[in-house]
Formats: sequence, structure tokens, C-alpha cells
Amino acid sequence: MKEYNFDKIIDRKGTDSLKYGICQEIFGTTDIKPMWVADMDFETPDFIIDAIKKRLSHPILGYWEYWDGYYDSILWWMRNRHNWTIEKDWIIFSPGIVPALGLCVMIYTEKGDDVLVQSPVYHPFYYAIESQDRNIIRNSLVEKDNSFEMDFEDLENKLKKGVKLMLLCNPHNPVGRRWEKETLAKVAFLCKKYSCILVSDEIHADLTMPSFSHNPTFTSAITEEEKANIITLMAPSKTFNIAGLTTSEVIIPDLRLRKKYIHYMHKILHMYNGNTLGAYALEAAYSEKGANWVDELRQYIQFNINSMNDVLHNKYPKIRTYNHEATYLPWLDFSAYGYTHRELTHKLAFDCKIGLNDGMIFGKEGENKMRINVALPKSELLKALDKLDYL
Repeated sequence: MKEYNFDKIIDRKGTDSLKYGICQEIFGTTDIKPMWVADMDFETPDFIIDAIKKRLSHPILGYWEYWDGYYDSILWWMRNRHNWTIEKDWIIFSPGIVPALGLCVMIYTEKGDDVLVQSPVYHPFYYAIESQDRNIIRNSLVEKDNSFEMDFEDLENKLKKGVKLMLLCNPHNPVGRRWEKETLAKVAFLCKKYSCILVSDEIHADLTMPSFSHNPTFTSAITEEEKANIITLMAPSKTFNIAGLTTSEVIIPDLRLRKKYIHYMHKILHMYNGNTLGAYALEAAYSEKGANWVDELRQYIQFNINSMNDVLHNKYPKIRTYNHEATYLPWLDFSAYGYTHRELTHKLAFDCKIGLNDGMIFGKEGENKMRINVALPKSELLKALDKLDYL
């Protein structure tokens, strides 16, 4: 029996929503259906709102410290949702995954060092590297059979040249891959072999499609040495639509790497803790209620992706879709239309009035491709897809 209503349409205009509020700056028009930035048009679950309201019943929001229930909820979630037993001491607060990516580049590399990414990839990966005068090394994913694979020969050739840090996206954004344990084990092995620290962004871990389960990079690694070389970044933000509460967790099992990270966080940035309400939201999210909600959400997202694919295959067969295993952000290829990339972005925004993520921000592999956010009521999704008639 379904408990939650993902069909409910909620007007987000005029609510300080980034997704709806800066369309003019991003697309050059406000007459558009925004289906770009990765937050959902679904209500944040009631049990999270209730937890925040309960905390607000106390009239003081002063300095605070993390409590046992906060840590216990993270331990419970990792164990029950991802079959990963972690220790409390491994957990470090972060105000978000993107800040954590930047910090890892800052802490574990020097100016001029090489940092590897697997393009096309979430664009802040590039910013975290370039803005700190490190070199981006690209290990491009390879398209095969409507999906993507890692190029291990190229990966090893680049790691052996002295790459200091690898930023892995698991599950992968934007191509929607949920990496297999064997694939992740190879990555962990090669990174350890060539003394490259492996940072695994797993913010979409809870958003695999119902027929898939997430494989943490840490549990996929084989040896203790390989596991000790891995830093994992996770958060409830994408899963429960609470990105505005800026609360994420960095998991660092190795004491040496952890001490270095904590030194920067506490001694240099004085970032001891974050948003009080974000911590209460995390505790409420990482629970049995949260697990039930996520399972319904995953079913609905899969339903939307199936519906979108039916429409595209029947009405717009020139738009190529890919096998989608995780995230609510499918990757679409418009190359068959024959437009230049600039013409494509203009037609989507001004003729179709749909605001998608420009594929080129994810890397040169994104030419004539777009990322679409399908985390919205099905009726709204279908209404937006109908506008593709103007392509």
C-alpha cells in the first residue's frame, strides 16, 4: 500500500527556490519549465518536517554538539541500506558534498598536482580542481550498448604517471550508472597500486532504481590497504529533498587521512558543526520511516523514467536514451537532430520552453546531450515532454 503522494503538484515560484528563481540567468528566459538543478518537486517527507518542528519548539538555537542519536542514525542507515558497517569515529560533518570535494583536493594535493575524473561528470568536480590550480586528468567513460563503461587501460596509464587524487562518482552523475562491485574493486586496486587517494562521491547512493542496489566503493575493495585509501562522501540531501539544510557526512576509516581532514575542518576552517535543523533532519531521514519513503520514491522515479522513455521512443525516436540505473537525472542524446550544440540549447529553452542541464558543463563528451530531472509529478513531466514537438 502506497503511503506517500508524489503526484501532488506544488507551486514553487516565489519561494526562494534556486531551481525556479534563476531561470533568466541560466536560460535567458523565465518562460520555461525548469528541469535542471538536482532537487525534486516532491514534498520533503512529513517525518522530517515534524522533527524540525519539534526542535523549533525549544526557543534557543545556540551552539550545540552532535548527540548519540545523530551518529546512530548514520550507522543504522549504512548497515541496513548499504550493508556497510562503519564506526562512529569515521564520521565527519560536512556542509555539503561539493565543499567536501574541494576540501579533499585542498588537503591531499598541492598546486600543480594531477587529479583524475571520469568525464562526463558532475561539473563541480572540475571546479574543485581548477580553482585550486591543480591539473584535471580525464579518464573518459566509454559508450557501449546504450550504457557506459570505464576504460581501465586508460585509467591505469594515467594513474601510473603520478595522479595524486581520483574523484569517483558512484553512482555516476550524469550517465546514471550504478557501478558493479567488480568495477569498483578494480578502481580501488589501481588507486592503491599507484598511491592515488580515492575519493568516492556517493550522494546518489540511495537513489538506485528498484532493481539495483548501491555498492559502496569501500565494501567493494578487496584488501584492508585498499579500503584504507578510500574517502566516502554521502548525504541525505538529494534523497530526501533537504539540500537547503546543508548537512552531509564524510566517512574516513584511515586514521592518518582522517586526522588531516579534521585538522583542516577544525583548526583552519573552524567548521566544527553545521546547521542544527539539518542534523535533526538527517536523524529523522536515516530511519525505518525514511527507508519506506525512499523505496516508494525509487518506484515513482522508475515509473517516470519508463513513462519518459515510452514517450521518447514513440514520439521522438531521434532522442537517444541510455540504460538508467541510478539518480533521477537521466542522460539524453539529441545528436540525431543535426543541430549545433548552441542551436539545440536555444531551441529547447525558447521553442520547447524546457530548462535542461546543458550537457557540455559535464565535459566535452556532453556535446548535443542534456541531463533531465524527472523528479516531479508524472503529469508535469508528460506536459513538458509534449513541448518537444517544437524541436
